[in-house]
Amino acid sequence: MNYGVILAGGSGSRMKQLDIPKQYHEINGKPIIIYTLKTFIEIECFDYIYIAVNEKFSDLVNSMLEKHISENDISKITLVNGGAERIDSIHNVIKSIKVREINDDDIIVIHDAVRPFVTEKIILDNIEGAKKYGATVTSVPVNDTILLSEKGDYVDRIPIRKTLFNGQSPDSFNLKTFIELESRLTNSQKDIITGTSQVCTLNNYPIKMIEGNTNNFKITTDADLELAEHIILKKEVGDL
Repeated sequence: MNYGVILAGGSGSRMKQLDIPKQYHEINGKPIIIYTLKTFIEIECFDYIYIAVNEKFSDLVNSMLEKHISENDISKITLVNGGAERIDSIHNVIKSIKVREINDDDIIVIHDAVRPFVTEKIILDNIEGAKKYGATVTSVPVNDTILLSEKGDYVDRIPIRKTLFNGQSPDSFNLKTFIELESRLTNSQKDIITGTSQVCTLNNYPIKMIEGNTNNFKITTDADLELAEHIILKKEVGDL
């Protein structure tokens, strides 16, 4: 079985121009989360798709699904209450998945709702990578020089750029392996997690990098939203 997971529980606090979380903002008549979800559905490789949402937006998400997704595809989708932090949402999804029988070769693909431009190739490469290596993270090389500063005033160190990569999503895993790694995390480790791949690094478990692309960016700021609107609108009118 292949399980797709879309994390949509965030509040989007850095998005100043919106009065709802950014994943529910509509671009050209469709919410951002629907663009992401449709890619997962159209690949036709997921047996089940789980969406972690803030409970107070569950009704809104259900109405979005009814409007934009077919009944047959909705039958594969399960909404799960999101947690206070990313790792809490993932934990809630895992609890929901565990009511099913889990097989040795099951794969879980975890993605951000606000990365709507993930491609079929990235997802399929993740699945194949997770089958082969047990754990994968999508990444792209860093283009800018990175400055390390402990206090934020003077540069302490400039690392070698060719060794640096931007982590994206999805992160993908053998499901049994991921459940075991997640169960080992201490509360203090959970407190410092900002990305799913840290479930591996905090357990000293190797994680294979999968090539992403620069369009697979996370909509975080107002500038990101403007870029996403530009890309979607150009695609919708057939200019790309």
